[in-house]
Amino acid sequence: MILPPRIVLVRPKFSGNVGATARAMGNMGLPDLRLVAPADEHEAVQGDEHAAWSMAASGGDVLRAATRHETLQEAVAGCTVVIACTARPRAFKAWPNVGPEAASELLCAAGRNDEPSALLFGPEDHGLSTDDLEQATHLCQIPTGGAVSSLNLAQSVLLLGWEWGKASRALSRRPTPRAGRRPRADIAQVDGLAEQFGDLLERIDFFRRRGRQQSLVTLRQALLRGELTNVEVHFLRGVARKLEWHLDHPGSVR
Repeated sequence: MILPPRIVLVRPKFSGNVGATARAMGNMGLPDLRLVAPADEHEAVQGDEHAAWSMAASGGDVLRAATRHETLQEAVAGCTVVIACTARPRAFKAWPNVGPEAASELLCAAGRNDEPSALLFGPEDHGLSTDDLEQATHLCQIPTGGAVSSLNLAQSVLLLGWEWGKASRALSRRPTPRAGRRPRADIAQVDGLAEQFGDLLERIDFFRRRGRQQSLVTLRQALLRGELTNVEVHFLRGVARKLEWHLDHPGSVR
């Protein structure tokens, strides 16, 4: 069994789109819907006469089980792979860009190891913000052939859900790898490590001619590409603590 990715809708504006997304998820076997600060909180949780439920149709079970979160960090907690879907190219070089097929393979590889993963979708009018993207490990852009590059929210979920299903069926036919692999560190652990090194770099004036935020995004993405284990993150945080101690006690030995 391959663990399906979470579908995370960040600040969705229209409850009808939330319902249609739930239906698409039901079609594709994706049970875990997470809503981050939805605009229409009241309508999304009411009875069948409201837009979310009327659009969900046979996806009512997915909508009923959906969870609400105040922050994106909370919604993706524990994930090792988080793929942010965007309709437009982004200028940042830190994030690897993948297509729908490659994105699905990454999600399936994580799910086969029982590592939680997520697909992120932004508000209908302007998509994910730069701050939202800081929670992602990869970006995914769905190529379109027409003048309109953005897809409806539920259409995007349906397309990527279909790709995930195809990739999961192909992966299920391959031999299961031998046990013994150490758990990969999740995003929160890598964030903590990057922030700790950021504080250390601040003390040696590293950011005098560089922006701290973008520098830490680059550092974080480099760490994520290394697929660090929990043990390795713990070791590197110990290295950082040792360096901090020596900055506080110059000339001392411990």
